Amino acid sequence: MAVSASPTPQPRLELNVPDLDLTIGMRLDVEGNPELCAAIRAMLPLKSLFGHVVISGDGIWLPSRLVYMGKPVMVTRTVGSVYLNAPGQSICLTYGAITETAVVNEFAHVEDDSLAALKSVGDAVWRRTVTDPVRRSVLGILREAKD
Repeated sequence: MAVSASPTPQPRLELNVPDLDLTIGMRLDVEGNPELCAAIRAMLPLKSLFGHVVISGDGIWLPSRLVYMGKPVMVTRTVGSVYLNAPGQSICLTYGAITETAVVNEFAHVEDDSLAALKSVGDAVWRRTVTDPVRRSVLGILREAKD
């Protein structure tokens, strides 16, 4: 009798936003972008403040100390894309409208059940860093998920 091996669980990350009491789950694309996934995992945990893009649409970013010189795997971004902007050393998440066509070096994707939380974080970062005259930073902590 043949025993089928169960699939290896896909590694996950969690982005905790304590100020909003929200956690965003995401799946790493270790098959599609293994080199970048390894670099991201090697720098975790990352504790950083959020910024909001002002040109490319509904996107937020976390500055990092990662200097990635590896091969990029460029794809079209979608809602839920998690990618590295290497020139800015930032980890970006797309939570809504995309207003530019540039491809991105995606390494993870937000899980469907976390898209509403991602939208809430994006809206909060927009208000607190762009439209609110009393600016407040939003802290995010990216770490390995414990399944």
